[in-house]
Amino acid sequence: MSNLSKLAAVVGGLVLLFALGLIGYVVAPYFVDESAADRSAFLDKVSEQINVDLPSQVDKSTRLESTSVDGDTLAFNFTLMPPLSDNVDADNFIARYGDGIEQVICDKARLRRMLQKDYGIAYRYQLEDGTKLGDVQVERADCGV
Repeated sequence: MSNLSKLAAVVGGLVLLFALGLIGYVVAPYFVDESAADRSAFLDKVSEQINVDLPSQVDKSTRLESTSVDGDTLAFNFTLMPPLSDNVDADNFIARYGDGIEQVICDKARLRRMLQKDYGIAYRYQLEDGTKLGDVQVERADCGV
Protein backbone atom coordinates (compact mmCIF):
# COMPACT_ATOMS: atom_id res chain seq x y z
CA MET A 1 0.00 0.00 0.00
CA SER A 2 1.45 3.34 -1.01
CA ASN A 3 1.90 6.24 1.37
CA LEU A 4 -0.82 8.14 -0.47
CA SER A 5 -3.40 5.38 -0.02
CA LYS A 6 -2.41 5.00 3.67
CA LEU A 7 -2.92 8.73 4.14
CA ALA A 8 -6.27 8.55 2.35
CA ALA A 9 -7.34 5.66 4.61
CA VAL A 10 -6.35 7.58 7.77
CA VAL A 11 -8.10 10.77 6.60
CA GLY A 12 -11.18 8.76 5.60
CA GLY A 13 -11.23 7.10 9.02
CA LEU A 14 -10.96 10.45 10.78
CA VAL A 15 -13.78 11.90 8.66
CA LEU A 16 -15.93 8.86 9.47
CA LEU A 17 -15.23 9.21 13.21
CA PHE A 18 -16.06 12.91 13.08
CA ALA A 19 -19.31 12.22 11.19
CA LEU A 20 -20.35 9.51 13.65
CA GLY A 21 -19.57 11.82 16.57
CA LEU A 22 -21.61 14.61 15.03
CA ILE A 23 -24.53 12.28 14.38
CA GLY A 24 -24.32 11.05 17.98
CA TYR A 25 -24.32 14.62 19.27
CA VAL A 26 -27.39 15.52 17.23
CA VAL A 27 -29.31 12.29 17.84
CA ALA A 28 -28.43 11.60 21.49
CA PRO A 29 -30.94 14.06 22.99
CA TYR A 30 -33.73 12.10 21.35
CA PHE A 31 -32.72 8.88 23.10
CA VAL A 32 -31.44 10.09 26.46
CA ASP A 33 -34.00 11.12 29.04
CA GLU A 34 -33.71 14.67 30.22
CA SER A 35 -34.11 15.45 33.88
CA ALA A 36 -37.11 17.48 35.01
CA ALA A 37 -34.76 20.37 35.79
CA ASP A 38 -33.31 20.27 32.26
CA ARG A 39 -36.80 20.22 30.73
CA SER A 40 -37.93 23.12 32.88
CA ALA A 41 -34.78 25.10 32.11
CA PHE A 42 -35.32 24.50 28.39
CA LEU A 43 -38.91 25.82 28.53
CA ASP A 44 -37.85 28.79 30.64
CA LYS A 45 -35.20 29.66 28.05
CA VAL A 46 -37.66 29.33 25.15
CA SER A 47 -40.22 31.49 26.95
CA GLU A 48 -37.61 34.09 27.81
CA GLN A 49 -36.44 34.30 24.19
CA ILE A 50 -39.97 34.69 22.85
CA ASN A 51 -40.89 37.31 25.45
CA VAL A 52 -38.08 39.62 24.27
CA ASP A 53 -40.26 40.63 21.31
CA LEU A 54 -43.59 40.80 23.17
CA PRO A 55 -46.20 42.11 23.31
CA SER A 56 -46.79 41.82 19.59
CA GLN A 57 -49.83 42.36 17.43
CA VAL A 58 -50.68 39.03 15.72
CA ASP A 59 -53.47 40.51 13.63
CA LYS A 60 -55.74 43.54 13.96
CA SER A 61 -57.74 41.96 16.82
CA THR A 62 -55.26 39.63 18.55
CA ARG A 63 -52.21 40.54 20.60
CA LEU A 64 -49.71 38.03 21.99
CA GLU A 65 -48.90 39.47 25.40
CA SER A 66 -46.36 36.99 26.72
CA THR A 67 -45.45 33.38 27.15
CA SER A 68 -45.18 31.54 30.44
CA VAL A 69 -44.20 28.12 31.69
CA ASP A 70 -46.51 25.87 33.68
CA GLY A 71 -44.75 22.58 34.43
CA ASP A 72 -44.02 20.96 31.06
CA THR A 73 -46.31 23.34 29.20
CA LEU A 74 -45.38 26.47 27.28
CA ALA A 75 -48.34 28.85 27.40
CA PHE A 76 -48.98 31.65 24.92
CA ASN A 77 -51.06 34.42 26.51
CA PHE A 78 -53.31 36.26 24.03
CA THR A 79 -55.62 39.25 24.36
CA LEU A 80 -58.54 39.71 21.98
CA MET A 81 -59.16 43.35 21.12
CA PRO A 82 -61.93 45.33 19.43
CA PRO A 83 -63.59 44.94 17.04
CA LEU A 84 -63.34 41.14 17.43
CA SER A 85 -63.72 41.24 21.20
CA ASP A 86 -66.92 43.31 20.89
CA ASN A 87 -68.68 40.33 19.35
CA VAL A 88 -67.18 37.46 21.37
CA ASP A 89 -69.42 35.26 23.49
CA ALA A 90 -67.03 34.89 26.43
CA ASP A 91 -68.94 31.93 27.88
CA ASN A 92 -68.69 29.89 24.68
CA PHE A 93 -65.41 31.07 23.16
CA ILE A 94 -63.43 27.86 23.74
CA ALA A 95 -66.37 25.62 22.82
CA ARG A 96 -66.77 27.50 19.56
CA TYR A 97 -63.13 28.08 18.57
CA GLY A 98 -61.15 25.48 20.57
CA ASP A 99 -60.93 22.86 17.81
CA GLY A 100 -59.70 25.41 15.28
CA ILE A 101 -57.12 26.77 17.71
CA GLU A 102 -55.93 23.21 18.42
CA GLN A 103 -55.49 22.65 14.69
CA VAL A 104 -53.45 25.85 14.39
CA ILE A 105 -51.15 24.61 17.15
CA CYS A 106 -50.82 21.16 15.54
CA ASP A 107 -49.99 22.71 12.15
CA LYS A 108 -47.06 24.83 13.39
CA ALA A 109 -43.82 22.93 12.77
CA ARG A 110 -41.92 24.36 15.75
CA LEU A 111 -44.75 23.59 18.14
CA ARG A 112 -45.07 20.05 16.71
CA ARG A 113 -41.39 19.47 17.47
CA MET A 114 -42.00 20.50 21.06
CA LEU A 115 -45.01 18.19 21.25
CA GLN A 116 -42.86 15.34 19.92
CA LYS A 117 -40.61 15.85 22.94
CA ASP A 118 -43.67 15.57 25.23
CA TYR A 119 -44.00 19.26 26.05
CA GLY A 120 -47.50 20.69 26.18
CA ILE A 121 -48.62 23.84 24.41
CA ALA A 122 -51.39 26.09 25.69
CA TYR A 123 -53.03 29.08 24.07
CA ARG A 124 -54.69 31.23 26.76
CA TYR A 125 -57.17 33.91 25.81
CA GLN A 126 -58.61 36.93 27.56
CA LEU A 127 -60.39 40.12 26.61
CA GLU A 128 -58.75 43.52 26.86
CA ASP A 129 -60.59 44.17 30.13
CA GLY A 130 -59.06 41.01 31.65
CA THR A 131 -62.10 38.75 31.26
CA LYS A 132 -60.80 35.19 30.86
CA LEU A 133 -62.03 33.38 27.76
CA GLY A 134 -60.28 30.08 28.46
CA ASP A 135 -57.38 27.89 27.46
CA VAL A 136 -56.71 25.44 24.67
CA GLN A 137 -54.25 22.86 25.99
CA VAL A 138 -52.61 20.56 23.43
CA GLU A 139 -50.56 17.46 24.11
CA ARG A 140 -48.68 15.15 21.80
CA ALA A 141 -51.58 12.73 21.26
CA ASP A 142 -53.93 15.58 20.28
CA CYS A 143 -51.84 16.19 17.15
CA GLY A 144 -51.01 12.57 16.44
CA VAL A 145 -47.25 13.05 16.77
